[in-house]
Amino acid sequence: MKNHTVVFLLTTFIISLTGNNLYSKNLLPNPNNEINSFKIYHDSLKVYDYALINDSTEELRSAASYKIIKTLAKALRTEGSYSYSFDSLKSIAILTPDDNQFRIFTWQLSYDNGTYRYFGVIQTNELHPKLQPLVDYESFYEEPKHIIVDADRWIGALYYNMISVKKGKTTYYTLLGWNANNSITNKKVIDILWFDKDGKAKFGYPLFNTGKKETITRIILEYKKDAVLSLNYYPDLQQIFYDHLVSLSGSSNDEAFDKVPDGTLEAYEWKKGMWNHIDVVDYEKRKDGEAPNVIRDKQKPQLYQPLQKR
Repeated sequence: MKNHTVVFLLTTFIISLTGNNLYSKNLLPNPNNEINSFKIYHDSLKVYDYALINDSTEELRSAASYKIIKTLAKALRTEGSYSYSFDSLKSIAILTPDDNQFRIFTWQLSYDNGTYRYFGVIQTNELHPKLQPLVDYESFYEEPKHIIVDADRWIGALYYNMISVKKGKTTYYTLLGWNANNSITNKKVIDILWFDKDGKAKFGYPLFNTGKKETITRIILEYKKDAVLSLNYYPDLQQIFYDHLVSLSGSSNDEAFDKVPDGTLEAYEWKKGMWNHIDVVDYEKRKDGEAPNVIRDKQKPQLYQPLQKR
């Protein structure tokens, strides 16, 4: 089956299963009388989850993703399903914010040509949960860092961290994510999830002060495929640190396939209702899990060492 046909079927199906997709703030108790049903759904999802990662052909992986959509939609719309963890799924990332108002599921489908498509759904914390599907439209946008999009026009990523921040009376959920993109580059993203007055999920918001005269609604870091770029949040500092990218060849052209970390860091700090950019900083070596020891000083770029193929 051709890529575009598979995508059409997947996106059409996920939209058809949403039902009422309004976000609700009513947190209700979750009954436990559906645990056996959830286990059946979970066991099925584990089979499709394995196939999504390990099947050798695009057709089989696409079929697995289709089955994940179908099964997950049924499971998440079941009464009391919000309390079920689905914790043994390997390819599906599940995040819940501090306020426990919802949770977000994301996963990726790899194609034989080296490209990827992302899928996801937001589930509300209610006795009868509502769902908002995430439909990946990234390839349709020329300048995704400047736009605000609906969930069904989402800029896809696999999310691994969520930071809740408030500006005025609105809570904004800052998402850190990874996008395998294509055969020559990867991406790391800092995106903003928020909900309008009708409870509709929106992605992207101008909370970034980059020090430049431009409106940025999300940060997208694209870099060489075999490079490793770190993007992590340190709550004690209220800062998001990430590797500074430079051209491996020394070229002045802004080509992502030539971008690699140089051993220094940049950061965004939450202050006065904005993520404020901090200029490139050096740091001392630290143990795993410790926050960077920041030194604002001249940089000594390190040579880039590509990963060894395993």
